[in-house]
Amino acid sequence: MIRTLLKTLCFFTCLTLIAPSAMAGGSETEQQKEQTSKSEIKGDIEAASVGWELLEEGALLIDVRSVKEFESGNIEGSLNIPHTNTDALAQAIGSDYERKVVVYCHSGRRSGLAQKNLEKLGYTGIFNATGYTALLATKP
Repeated sequence: MIRTLLKTLCFFTCLTLIAPSAMAGGSETEQQKEQTSKSEIKGDIEAASVGWELLEEGALLIDVRSVKEFESGNIEGSLNIPHTNTDALAQAIGSDYERKVVVYCHSGRRSGLAQKNLEKLGYTGIFNATGYTALLATKP
């Protein structure tokens, strides 16, 4: 009796897990597509949105990825200065240590390093908008 009950329970559990995908014909649901596209985004969506606000206010935009990454796609109007070249970053920003500057890379790690290095030099207006795809996903 218990064995039959367990088999029945197992059958209905499997049915509930399999039936929705079978009824959808095996195609992705809108929720799955949304989750997939979100998982492909590297960086922080909220930070990227703030980055766009700063850009609309006239901030300088710097892509700190490699030249090869930059050439494979970038945000229009951005300068390309690799994160390891702090002197060139400082030169591009200039002597206004409060100038609003938005930096980005692939995921936010390198732009975070660039931000820290520039802040060590005294720059206070540097904002890490994190990843390129996060910026693309939140473009107004």
